[in-house]
Amino acid sequence: EYFQTVCGKTVSIRVDDSVFRNRYVIYPRLGVVTARCPSWKVAKDIFMQFNVQGNIKRKILAWGYITLCFVTFGLLASKSLYVSDKKWCRRDRYIMPCNRKIRIFDYKKGVVDAILKTGFNDAYFKNELKYRAKPEFGFIPPVVDYGNRWYREQIIEGKGLVRIKEPLYSEFCQTVLEDLRMLIVKSYHYEDILSYTGKKIEKIRASLPLLKGVKHIGTTDYIENVLNHIQEYVGGYTMRVPLVLSHGDLQTGNIMCDTKSRSVFIYDWETAGERSIWFDMGKLLLYSQRKGRYAYMIEHRDDPEVKESLLKLDDNTDYPMTHVISILVLEELEHGHDNVEAQQIINCYIPKYA
Repeated sequence: EYFQTVCGKTVSIRVDDSVFRNRYVIYPRLGVVTARCPSWKVAKDIFMQFNVQGNIKRKILAWGYITLCFVTFGLLASKSLYVSDKKWCRRDRYIMPCNRKIRIFDYKKGVVDAILKTGFNDAYFKNELKYRAKPEFGFIPPVVDYGNRWYREQIIEGKGLVRIKEPLYSEFCQTVLEDLRMLIVKSYHYEDILSYTGKKIEKIRASLPLLKGVKHIGTTDYIENVLNHIQEYVGGYTMRVPLVLSHGDLQTGNIMCDTKSRSVFIYDWETAGERSIWFDMGKLLLYSQRKGRYAYMIEHRDDPEVKESLLKLDDNTDYPMTHVISILVLEELEHGHDNVEAQQIINCYIPKYA
């Protein structure tokens, strides 16, 4: 599909059990398909993916394993990939399967092609293109070309925020907050809490049969219980919820940092949409890729650290935090079959807090 749609040619592709028969090999533990002897730029990028912070032993093990993969010319690969177009199989190109998309990095041209996997709905894909085809802000990286279920973007030199250490980490977080303020100014408005939560609850309840019958998630009764509690919390309470255009997945892996210019680029706008002004702050400052931190946020919602982080970009700091947390839980559950934090709520925290 990629060759036909993007390259305009028909190419034969197959997986081969022999790791030495073809130029490209498959490394399941690394999550990449690359040449048996990749170029330095490709190797450097793959090393960067496993730049583990905070644990020097894990970092040494990861880098040691990657080095062994490359110096043994594919001996540690599981299989190889046959591609009939031999000119395409260059050392400076590699393939990385992601959640919904397959990314193909080409360091000779300095671009990445992203194509939606077969079987995936293109709604999220189209939503991302809505913000990236003609971005209004400099922190949204533009796509340089796109078509049906695919797009091309430039490779941006830098590191993911998840790889940055202090004090630069805090500096880049502040840059992200300043960028988000520009987004907020354009989209900021209010909605009554009963109206907003009512629409969310109705949408989540409508999705429960799918979660239970198709995705076989066995905690839908707990979800219903939580929805009932939230209705009790907000019922009869007068409050206006500040709504903005929210990124939806503002975790540190989706933020690329240019350490030279001190600028940031925010990727992965698939789940962007209208949410509370607190949503992105919770993910970025409190629980992004931090195990157990979502439960901590709920339990310690009145602590100064939690309150200050959630209300970071909000002029009003006089909200009852139970109501704020209730709205955040609803916003996560709305995309419960896609977001990691929502899966945590469904599988772990809902039985506890129900």
